[in-house]
Amino acid sequence: MDFFTHLVFGALMYLLFLKEVTFDYLLLAMFFAILPDLDIFIFPLKRIFKSNYLDHRSGSHSYIIGIVITGIISAIYSTLTQKSFLIVWIIGIIFYGIHVSLDLLTTTKIPYLYPISKREYCFYVEKAGSSFTLLTSWIFITDLLIIYFYFPDIYLLLLTINIYTYFVLLYYSYRIITKVWINSHLKDNQKYFPGVLPFYYYIFEKKSSQNSLSVHIEKKSHFSGSKLIYKNISILNSVEMEIFEKGMELCMQNYYYAKWTVLPIFLKKEGIFSIRFFFMEPMVRARAMYIQYDFSLSSKQEIGYHQKFGRIQS
Repeated sequence: MDFFTHLVFGALMYLLFLKEVTFDYLLLAMFFAILPDLDIFIFPLKRIFKSNYLDHRSGSHSYIIGIVITGIISAIYSTLTQKSFLIVWIIGIIFYGIHVSLDLLTTTKIPYLYPISKREYCFYVEKAGSSFTLLTSWIFITDLLIIYFYFPDIYLLLLTINIYTYFVLLYYSYRIITKVWINSHLKDNQKYFPGVLPFYYYIFEKKSSQNSLSVHIEKKSHFSGSKLIYKNISILNSVEMEIFEKGMELCMQNYYYAKWTVLPIFLKKEGIFSIRFFFMEPMVRARAMYIQYDFSLSSKQEIGYHQKFGRIQS
């Protein structure tokens, strides 16, 4: 989920549940709601400590780390402002946790219990950095600004906030329910991927045998028919299969690439065997980011590497 939507969602949750109690902690709650994404400022430390958990959407996106970080910040804040440490810490834990929970709904895995567990998980309910939620957040803020400056009416302002709040709750409820329903009817070799809009989704199917690999991507809608995005069956000899396994090992060595689902496409040309790994999670309109490894068929050694964004095709 994008930074701006986390900010808006944090404000909405505060107004929904705590506005009758106090407005004193609204800005603080919004800060805690975006705090995990401020890990971009500690990313340079990765060069020193050589830890993948200093990457964006890594160690900071953990409930356990959230408890520790919000505790430290709450201690400093309460000392400077004389506010109750316990109240500030509870607000910090809740809104930091909301951020982690929302990112768990996306298509990028996070280590949500680090450092107790290094297991990474996500629910594939919504695309990470969804342009749809970003757009609706901007529309909401624009509406609030228009009302505030041109139609200053507290009831109209509260009505707009309430409408958007319930829209967000309905939107995520719909996403979660439909994902669970569809996922319960999939085969073991099929995987669900959410579309940008809530009514569309993709089904990725992969079958492999001793010397062949079959992949199939289909775009579906809750209200219309299906559309085939890509379908292919590749037959590999023993050398090509060995090279493919090497390519998979190289791909999985990267911390971020190992989080994603790969669609391999094979290219053969003049003694060169290339493997193009498309990543399903960031796919939009049959286009996705991919990395390509080029291997010499004679030596089985890597001779080239490319990283691009393009259409899924052989």
